Amino acid sequence: MAGGGPVLLPRARLHHTLDHPEARLSVVAAPSGYGKTSLARAWVETLTATDVVWVTLENDLESRSAFWQTVLAATGRVGMTGGPAAPPALLTEIESSPDPAAVIARGLASSTRPLLVLDAYEKVRAAAGQVDDDLLRLVRLVPRLQVVVTTRTPGTLAGPARRLRGEVQLLTEDDLAFTLDETRDLLAAFGSPGASDTAPDLHAATHGYPLALRAAMLARPHDRARTTPGQHDPAWQALVAEDLRAQLERGAAYAFVLATSVPPYFDAELAVGLAAGTTGAAGPAEVEEILDELEWNGFGRRIPFAPGHQVFQYVESLRDAVLAEARQRPVADQQRAAEHSAAWLHRHGSYEAALEMAVGAGLFGIAARVYAAVVVTTQDAQSTGLVDRHLASVPSRALTQFPALAFGRGLACFRDPSLRGAAADYFRISARWDGPRFPNPTTGEYLLGHVAKVVSLRLLGRVQESGRAAAEALDFLARMPAGEREGLSFLGPMALRHLAYSQFLAGDVAGARDSTTRAVAMATDPVVRNHTAVYAVGLGAFEGQTVPARAARSLLSAPAWRPGEDRSYANALGRIGEAVLRLDDADFAGALATFDDTTFRDTTEHWPLLTWTLLHAHIGLGSAAAEARRVEEQLRRTPAPPVMGDSVGAAAVRGALAVAWLAAGNHPRSTALLRSRTGYGGQLAPAAALSRLLAGDATGLLTALPALESRPGHTIRSLAAVLVLGAAAATRTGHDDAAAALLERVLAQVGPDGARLHLIYLPPDDVAALRRIAASRGSLAVQEHLAAPVPACFDAAPTIVALTRQERTVLAALAQHPHRGDLAAALHLSENTVKTHLQRIYRKLGAGSRTAVLERAIELDLL
Repeated sequence: MAGGGPVLLPRARLHHTLDHPEARLSVVAAPSGYGKTSLARAWVETLTATDVVWVTLENDLESRSAFWQTVLAATGRVGMTGGPAAPPALLTEIESSPDPAAVIARGLASSTRPLLVLDAYEKVRAAAGQVDDDLLRLVRLVPRLQVVVTTRTPGTLAGPARRLRGEVQLLTEDDLAFTLDETRDLLAAFGSPGASDTAPDLHAATHGYPLALRAAMLARPHDRARTTPGQHDPAWQALVAEDLRAQLERGAAYAFVLATSVPPYFDAELAVGLAAGTTGAAGPAEVEEILDELEWNGFGRRIPFAPGHQVFQYVESLRDAVLAEARQRPVADQQRAAEHSAAWLHRHGSYEAALEMAVGAGLFGIAARVYAAVVVTTQDAQSTGLVDRHLASVPSRALTQFPALAFGRGLACFRDPSLRGAAADYFRISARWDGPRFPNPTTGEYLLGHVAKVVSLRLLGRVQESGRAAAEALDFLARMPAGEREGLSFLGPMALRHLAYSQFLAGDVAGARDSTTRAVAMATDPVVRNHTAVYAVGLGAFEGQTVPARAARSLLSAPAWRPGEDRSYANALGRIGEAVLRLDDADFAGALATFDDTTFRDTTEHWPLLTWTLLHAHIGLGSAAAEARRVEEQLRRTPAPPVMGDSVGAAAVRGALAVAWLAAGNHPRSTALLRSRTGYGGQLAPAAALSRLLAGDATGLLTALPALESRPGHTIRSLAAVLVLGAAAATRTGHDDAAAALLERVLAQVGPDGARLHLIYLPPDDVAALRRIAASRGSLAVQEHLAAPVPACFDAAPTIVALTRQERTVLAALAQHPHRGDLAAALHLSENTVKTHLQRIYRKLGAGSRTAVLERAIELDLL
């Protein structure tokens, strides 16, 4: 870099590619500043025994003959056509020849290893198609010839078909960009001592763009060992921009590039709006001419955007450099450009780019509207991780002003266990929503506001309020014009399924069922149908509507899931429903395995339903105590698990916990849970009935049965459990007719092919007694219902362990001292006395080892 001369760093990997080309015609195509000419010159300097013809095209060439005359003159200068200049006869011949490649081939015939380098090939304009064909013919006519073309745009010469046939080898800006190792070599060769240590930072800032690397080094000529300029350092970017300006002033206007570099891509319509008042471009036709010039010179390219719609995209490194100068424009101009760009991106469905643009420019009204569109198109309010990083930079004042953005930020925190505690502050803002805060809202945007409010209240644990807000949203949906409502193919199902979940948790189970059915009927798109049908599967199975749940499961399409989505929150209710259906089939291990590969266990707002399912699976497998301890530990944490405010789901978890402790023989722990205050006592009723039955109070259970049935918050499943336990109590008291009637009521609730998980609540003797009654009454449907396999999960009598005070002391010390001698010393007792106490403890707890006795003691709360 000494003296500010050009950097010609030998680049071995690129030299190797040119030394051993896949095809004898190599095209090095990249925008200005990528070092195409420098690469070719550095490579040529390494060659020996090679006749090099270097042709630099200085001016635009509009004819085929003009191009070949330029080439012929170059061959004459190096003496390959018989002298220091091309003979006039050859120049005349090539001007009129229909096959100029053959003329050049004769001139190269005497060379044993000819190399033709065509630099700045983009100067060949109108005649490019003919010249392309001539070059390929020349390579075929001269078997030893290698041709290297440098150009800003590959044009048709390096088209896909020619590369596929092996006629042309193409190196692009991706190949020419410096690697990290090459950046380090560059700094070591031309920087001050220690400069190579900054290579990672410099490489990350410039993306390896050669012109940017050189500019970054030139920007601090007296202190190159200092920290490398960062991504938005104006010093080196200003140098790059100045270089680009000098080039663009000879063609397309630099002001146009400056104005249109704001969005990541644009079409003629947006370009007209952005460039208004800054360039001479008056309309789309003039803009297209400028874009043609920019594309020809390699500053960008047209790319497909939508059917029949192309957009223009600048080369990333060039745009980065221009953006640095665009940030120096007046604030009003920057705001106007950002607003134009964000609105255009929003209108054309590029929501993430629009959100980034709007948030970055402080256009929070547009950002709120864009976020609303994101929620719809991603199918679920909690599947918007792609925009979280943009929402994180929205200031608090804007979140208060635009609740939609607060809602999005709350969801981002809610999904991250380490940030969940902060989510509540954001949800409180969106829970106060009372209408859109941007002009001319659509009815769809109003509906989204309602849904955000419903979800926010639910995630705050204010389930009853969420249920009331869901009723308001449903009323708004009912008042929408029929035509608009029918057009909600994406938004409608998303809204209804979220409203249904709040209805369900708030105790309106029938209303939730209706909303879910409507949502599934509206979901015609396969992706939307998957996201919606899982609500019918999960809520239906949990409620006890197993036949409709299985029907909804049949609507799911495996190919419609995006990669990984089947294991994510989006399918949480689908997996929960599948597991519950397996519980009904007494496949408890299969129910647990349903969640083996999932990613949502600790982050889903369906935690209550998931936890109820896991508790019952462990009850069936005989591991109820360990699972109950795990769940109670989660309930003690701060913040509490999702959606554990008083609701059908929260009450169901506590009811299942009480049942699990009964299965473990820990009746006191179960009794404490049964005292929980809830507005949904129906979910605690099965555990209350089971507790009475296991305590031997069959008469008391029959007396309490009407009150247990009438508790609020019942589902089909919880009511069936209460009735079947009542039937068991009736058999114990000799009321066989009442037992038979109760069994008929169970069957009426769940149906012949319906839920039967409630059977696991029955001790073995009660199962046998009910089967005898069904057989004696000749009820085949009831017999089939009771014929399912029923594991023995509960003892008919409660486990009562009476330890003396001394035995409790010994048991507590046993947990700390594994050896009898240490235990005796700690208690100041003889080893024989300790041995006697341990023998009694082991016998009372029914355990044969220290580990087993401690596990049993934990289950029974004896430690």
